Amino acid sequence: MRDFVILGSSVTTPFPSSSSSSAAPYRFSIKQSIPKLAPFYSSWNISCALQAPLSLSADSKLVEEFEVFDEDAIDSGVDAEVLAKMVLLGIRGNKVRSVVHTLNRVQDRAVSLASHLNGSSIDAIAKECCRLVTCGQIEEAVELMEILTRFKISIRGLVQPSDVIKRCVLSRNPILAVRYACLLPHAQILFCSIISEFGKRRDLISALKTYELSKKHVDTPNMYIYRAIIDACGLCRDYMKSRYIYEDLLNQKITPNIYVFNSLMNVNAHDLSYTLNLYQNMQNLGLKPDMTSYNILLKACCVAGRVDLAQDIYRELKHLESVGQLKLDVFTYSTIIKVFADARLWQMALTIKQDMLSAGVSLNIVAWSSLINACAHTGLVEQAIQLFEEMLLAGCEPNTQCFNIILNACVEACQYDRAFRFFNSWKGNKMSRSFGEDCNNNIGQGLVHNVTTMPNGISNSHILNFAERFPFTPTTTTYNILLKACGTDYYHAKALIKEMETVGLSPNQISWSILIDICGASANVEGAIEILKNMADAGIKPDVIAYTTAIKVCVESKNFMQALALYEEMKSYQIRPNLITYNTLLKARSKYGSLHEVQQCLAIYQDMRKAGYKPNDCYLEELIEEWCEGVIQDNREMQGEFSFSNKSELERSQSLLLEKIAAHLLKRVADILSIDVQGLTKFPRFKVTGLKEIKKSMHAD
Repeated sequence: MRDFVILGSSVTTPFPSSSSSSAAPYRFSIKQSIPKLAPFYSSWNISCALQAPLSLSADSKLVEEFEVFDEDAIDSGVDAEVLAKMVLLGIRGNKVRSVVHTLNRVQDRAVSLASHLNGSSIDAIAKECCRLVTCGQIEEAVELMEILTRFKISIRGLVQPSDVIKRCVLSRNPILAVRYACLLPHAQILFCSIISEFGKRRDLISALKTYELSKKHVDTPNMYIYRAIIDACGLCRDYMKSRYIYEDLLNQKITPNIYVFNSLMNVNAHDLSYTLNLYQNMQNLGLKPDMTSYNILLKACCVAGRVDLAQDIYRELKHLESVGQLKLDVFTYSTIIKVFADARLWQMALTIKQDMLSAGVSLNIVAWSSLINACAHTGLVEQAIQLFEEMLLAGCEPNTQCFNIILNACVEACQYDRAFRFFNSWKGNKMSRSFGEDCNNNIGQGLVHNVTTMPNGISNSHILNFAERFPFTPTTTTYNILLKACGTDYYHAKALIKEMETVGLSPNQISWSILIDICGASANVEGAIEILKNMADAGIKPDVIAYTTAIKVCVESKNFMQALALYEEMKSYQIRPNLITYNTLLKARSKYGSLHEVQQCLAIYQDMRKAGYKPNDCYLEELIEEWCEGVIQDNREMQGEFSFSNKSELERSQSLLLEKIAAHLLKRVADILSIDVQGLTKFPRFKVTGLKEIKKSMHAD
């Protein structure tokens, strides 16, 4: 059969032997022997070629056949059957570009291929389209489908639209995505999907481009598209852009529906005043708020901490429910519970829980975790544990956050052994064995003084024995909580760090910062500094928290010079100190008696002011008081530098004060600082006058 195909397609050319020349003379001989191909003859020839087995050599012959007929068959007239077989020939030879080129040449001849490309032919086209999409050749796939639709061939089912959209989103090509969507009858739905996918990828520019392109293909306002782009703005945290879109709709006299308003309110829920304004505008337009609208209002109140307004909304909802206008759902109850929980109003949160159960609504994980958190944050460990047990009995599967809340509540209440007992029970025997008996020994020896007992009314049976019912996967946050329970036991903390790495978790900046703090609790300054240096070796860049913790360790150990060295080091690494960093250094001033150290504290104060933090001249006042009251008078070197034999001891003190403050302030911040000397009641009058003169001269400069 293979010999027959080659002879048939070559006509007068002898069968190529091993000594034959390259393919170029072979193709030339075909064109010379067949100046014009009749449709019937071409059809017979291609049919024979399509029946050839698809081996590697056959594939190359198919490509050669297509390239030959692409040039000659079209010139001899367009026959739909021949054209369909040519398309299939090119598809099987992976010559998609050539197929597109050929079909573009004949698209104005009103040829329909729908009746000639079906069944196995469509399957072959679909297979090629899937291959192109999988390989990332999206543009070729879309071009092929575009040209096929012009020949009345349905592309529906060739590929999964979600696969094409995903590839377009990954390549950040909104234009190509819209081109593809326009080929399908449900294009408007696909526009929404494209916008949403770009939003999930935090690519708002491409989402907005899709939005603008989609408007050209939509005859009437499409609320689904408006909602999709507003939601994308929320995912990309650009709430201002959502407001511009809303204003643009109003300028076009387009009235958003309730769902668009809900999306807009949800995106702007962090701004309570704007959300309430949208709520009012929605009512002014004659739109009736639904349950989602009220839930978003409660969410906005929760973010703003407006418990009073949330209570008013809840009372209104209860009234609407009593008259049959609304039915409160689990989201309403869980949101209002979270409002009270965040405000630490645990009793009111429990009242909502009773309302929820009375209405026949089961608590979800959000409601349970909020209730547990409310009790835990107020120090009610037993109440939090009891709620946790109730959640288990209700069949609600706890998430890691619930576990962490219980552990943290125990740690904050100094019930360290209880936290470790819960943890070891939850993680199961597999992890317990990997942790080893050393951990238990450390707990027993290092934390025995923190042993607590459970009250008679509380049972731990469900909490300690549910490992087989509910999965528990510790997170880095879980281990960070347990690290805080190690107290001053550095080796126990190191064992936890090792266990984290064993289970595939990596310590983060918080983990290392806690470890540094543990070193500080045992006055191990060298160990704290060593941990700070080892963070980089572990692939973690020390952050402001780690540096501030190390600085705190140095300050508490009265190693002020090391603290200042760390302060300068963090600045050299472009790590901006925060207010806690500055306060930690400045509060150390009363523990030292060196004039140079006081000057360094003054310099730190200037850095704090330059960083934009709120001024606190009380620091300067106390520094000057220390200076004047003789805290640094034992510094003989500095006193000798400014001593004058013809002045009294009081005059020398005054000169030292004025010259040093003037030299420092005029050098460092002559353009920004002013000192409030009204509160310096311990200063002699002449010193206050001198400081005022310095202040006046600074402003004059």
